[in-house]
Amino acid sequence: DRLAIYGPLDLDARGGAISFAFDGIHAHDVSQVLDEDGVCVRAGHHCAKPLMRLLGVNATARASFYLYNDQHDVDALADALDGASDIFGL
Repeated sequence: DRLAIYGPLDLDARGGAISFAFDGIHAHDVSQVLDEDGVCVRAGHHCAKPLMRLLGVNATARASFYLYNDQHDVDALADALDGASDIFGL
């Protein structure tokens, strides 16, 4: 419930990048915890500081998917996010 996903709701308009943030936890902290599970994401304002201000967040984490990713990668991200929520007590 405390994970926000940013971007178009229309899946046809969404690309392979998913930006997200846990309420009350900095994206860099989430990124570090995911890294410990072998899941790589980018964290920060992604050269979009005005957008971050508009969204009311300091930063987001961003996972990117492309042709080389498979279901295992998606599952690894979901499992790592679930573990991160446990670590942060969410």
